[in-house]
Amino acid sequence: MNILVNPSDNYRRWADGKLEGFTDKIDDLLVEINNPLSISTAEKSQIDQIIKSKNVVFFDVNKPIPDKKKQIKAYASIFGMGDYELDSKSDTDGLTEIKHNKKTQQDIEYIPYSDKQLNWHTDGYYNSQSNSILSWLLYCVCPSDDGGINKYMDHEIAYILYNKNYQNITKLMIPDSYIIPENKSNGRPEVKNPVFSFVNNRLNMKFSMREKNIIWNEKIIEEINNLKNIIESSHDYHLTYKLQAGQGVVTNNVIHMRTAFTNSKNKNRLLYRLRSKIRVSC
Repeated sequence: MNILVNPSDNYRRWADGKLEGFTDKIDDLLVEINNPLSISTAEKSQIDQIIKSKNVVFFDVNKPIPDKKKQIKAYASIFGMGDYELDSKSDTDGLTEIKHNKKTQQDIEYIPYSDKQLNWHTDGYYNSQSNSILSWLLYCVCPSDDGGINKYMDHEIAYILYNKNYQNITKLMIPDSYIIPENKSNGRPEVKNPVFSFVNNRLNMKFSMREKNIIWNEKIIEEINNLKNIIESSHDYHLTYKLQAGQGVVTNNVIHMRTAFTNSKNKNRLLYRLRSKIRVSC
């Protein structure tokens, strides 16, 4: 049985190590990459070490290449990403532009493509278990003038803190913890998911603070509220950082949020995103 489900000395060592090893110092989590098309052994080793222990790593490229798509795919290959999610917003390679888009009512309603605050969530919480997003990459082409700050929380730490305070984590692992109603506009069927589960023996989380289009199982409302409180109040375990042009972040789909932002007349926030069904640096 997995040590995360069956608390033991191994679990306690793992949990203590995660909490004691946490850092909110971005410099400790950022790797400078000299050339994304030819990464050095030292750079790769540093990336692996950080992502394996923290589930998140930031990168800064000294010599970006002109072809942005080629550049971002090169980053993704460094991290071992692949099997990218394709959706209505992505191109045929799975690459999606994240920007404030006012073209259609649908664009306005999708919070990630607006300038509004995006509350705590994991990517793909509306996907079925068989189609789980296990990692994602964000690359900043142009930051906003004001706002647009991301916060991150390792989902493994959220699991540990909940388990430490409430000791009923299995209630958040029932297969119908929540329902995502059918979306007729894009053909997505109704989806039922657990909050916590194991995919390839690694902890995975599906979660959103949103009230719209998510129906929580009435049997675990108290547990969900407790989890929300832990995520929002555990400031000592939040990472806060605003990506600058030429910087990026890769995570094993940790919980994250974004503050509202404001564009200027000649400067519009633009990031590229890749979402993968492969956990990085396992």
